[in-house]
Amino acid sequence: MLQKKIILKNQCSQRRSAGIYIVIFFMLISVIILSGCSNKVDVTTLVKNKLSGEDAMNSAVAVVDDFFKNMISGNLEESFNLISSQDRLTHDLSDFKRELENVTQIVDIELNWVEVKNNIADVGVDLVDSYDNEEKVYKDIIVSLVKEEDGSWKINFWD
Repeated sequence: MLQKKIILKNQCSQRRSAGIYIVIFFMLISVIILSGCSNKVDVTTLVKNKLSGEDAMNSAVAVVDDFFKNMISGNLEESFNLISSQDRLTHDLSDFKRELENVTQIVDIELNWVEVKNNIADVGVDLVDSYDNEEKVYKDIIVSLVKEEDGSWKINFWD
């Protein structure tokens, strides 16, 4: 009789232990599933923000690169078209050309860095110009850009 009581007690404790393990197992699965969902959303958001930030940086750099390439090739009209709409409201192409009359010949540019914050971008440029067959390097010139209403980047030429 004593053996039957011990066997029954062992079976009851084993069933109770199994029930506890099952509850703990389902709780762990629930926690893993719920935490996994929030991590997926965060990772997706982070990747999306990172990609859109890189797109903005690449677009801003491309505008600065085009601006200076057009200036080097003498295509001032195209450079002027890359200036912000606000600047083009207060200045015209002749103002732009007058501004550049005393500028020496730009030989080369090197785009070093870019920083984008909301609708403003700054691009760091090293500029090489030539005057009387002597080249001079201007380091860390900051070109400021503004994002237009249509989403394009334009250079803030006049402050």
